[in-house]
Formats: sequence, C-alpha cells, structure tokens
Amino acid sequence: MNRLIVIALVFVSLAAAALAGCGGGGGSSSSTRTAALSSCDINGRQQNLGASYVTSIDVAKVSCAEAEKVVIAYHHCRLANGGAGGTCKTAVAGFTCSEGSRQSVPGVQFNATADCRKGDSEIKSTYTQNF
Repeated sequence: MNRLIVIALVFVSLAAAALAGCGGGGGSSSSTRTAALSSCDINGRQQNLGASYVTSIDVAKVSCAEAEKVVIAYHHCRLANGGAGGTCKTAVAGFTCSEGSRQSVPGVQFNATADCRKGDSEIKSTYTQNF
C-alpha cells in the first residue's frame, strides 16, 4: 500500500512539473533567453540523469548529449553539497547554474528547475528529487 502512495505522489508531481512548464506568457522574466530552446528526448533515461527524475531538458546552442552531461554534473554537485536537499553553488563543466523555487511535498520530494549557462549556450531542465 505504501508503494502505491509513493507511485501516486510521483505521478502527481510529474504532472505538476509538466503543468508548471506550461505557465502563461506575457509576464516579464528575470532571465534573458539567449536563443530559442529545443527539447531533448530523454525518454527512458529520466532516472539516470542525477536526480530522482529529470523530467525535461531544453537547450540552446549546445547539443543534447553535452546537456545531459552538464545536468548529471549539476545534480552530483547538488547532492555532494547537502544531499537530496542540497544546492550547487559552483560552475559545472564550465556552466553556471541557478535553480528556480522548489515546489515540495514535505518530507517526500520536491520539483524544481535548473538553468545553466555558458556564453550563449543555455540548458534548462526540470526535475523531481525524492528525499
């Protein structure tokens, strides 16, 4: 029964992360996008990219293969600096990353975004981290 609850929470949080990514336009953003972002196909690898689940990766002026390496390095840095709830304050693979606000299910998991930049290159990812 507990396993079913955890699975249900994961699906609910993945759906919430997907909906959060579809937020309305029109508002100004504190970050300036360098170029149009393209989505990377990470189907089947969501649990192999450093967090419990990486739910999306979007890139500009960088390959999806390199983006996956940066995302993995970011999560390794984050986990090495505080465990599941940790943060990464140093550059990874030459990219400087910032994290958006965390939407959490207290004591269970949180959803967040990470935006990594190096020059004109940008990698945006969304993820779920279980505690």
